[in-house]
Amino acid sequence: MGHSCIPVRPLFSHGLIVACSLCLLSCQTVGFYQQAIRGQWEILAKSQPIPPMLEDAATDPALRGKLASVQEIRRFATEALGLPGEESYGTYADLDRESVTWVLYAAPEFSLSPKTWWYPILGGLDYRGFFHEDEALALAAELKTQAYDVTVGGVDAYSTLGWFHDPVLNCFADYPEVDLAELIFHELTHRRLFRNGDTAFNESLATAYAEDCVKKWLRHQHRTKDLRAYEQQLVRRKQFYDQIDATRARLERLYASELPAAEMRTRKRALMKSLQHQFRELRRRWGGRGLESWLEQDLNNAHIISIMTYHKNGPVFHRLLEEVAGDPDEFFKRAKSLKLPD
Repeated sequence: MGHSCIPVRPLFSHGLIVACSLCLLSCQTVGFYQQAIRGQWEILAKSQPIPPMLEDAATDPALRGKLASVQEIRRFATEALGLPGEESYGTYADLDRESVTWVLYAAPEFSLSPKTWWYPILGGLDYRGFFHEDEALALAAELKTQAYDVTVGGVDAYSTLGWFHDPVLNCFADYPEVDLAELIFHELTHRRLFRNGDTAFNESLATAYAEDCVKKWLRHQHRTKDLRAYEQQLVRRKQFYDQIDATRARLERLYASELPAAEMRTRKRALMKSLQHQFRELRRRWGGRGLESWLEQDLNNAHIISIMTYHKNGPVFHRLLEEVAGDPDEFFKRAKSLKLPD
């Protein structure tokens, strides 16, 4: 699944610092970092500079157009948004697959507290990422035997947080231009500011700032029609988030109760079915299709967490952007020391 106005699968952004494998102890952990090293090396080995591709008549015209757009987007990011656009997306890599990595989220059966994994330098984060889907699914199967709720999703992009020059990938190169811009602004935000060990802070920050950046970019280009369409997209995104939030609150009340496990399990299942009903109603109101993944899966706590991570603190960052009148340097200065509500 690609980037869309409704996060059927969010764009998980995780900087796996593969150079730190010497810190590892267990065989399982060594294996995890070995696959990370191999996966990152594949990306670097397949990356090629974009300028020659733009001049090469053999480059697919559609790809050439998207790569040219990326160069304009990253230039605007540097000049107007306070983002390090010159440090990424100057190369292109075709990995010959739809996802660059597969990310796993997990949570106990009766809790919305995510399972965390520790990474050198980065600290504890709320997900585990793999360059091969079968390895993610193997860990998912193992965690399910330990009574965890689990979800695994393919990821189109991630940030190495400045350790490498991140390339444009075939996984997202064919995005519509507005979605492409949002993704790039999101990942560059991680490069500008990343708080170790705080997944919700990092993803909420990048999501909120990228949304604001897209609106600035469209205004700069005087694309009034596209701006109106994007703002409507954000309205729908909020409606989706609101349904997640309402279900989250109900689940937290349920998990705080002293009901027997069997009854709690039954009520939890009913709440997840109700959430899917609300999604069907949203889709009916919007018209057309969408949210298929959310309607087809058996939803669980891990699905809820994967969305909460990206939007939980979004309103806080949007308010901060208003307070600083959108000034990038002041925004990141204040965000760096911002304490978020629990």
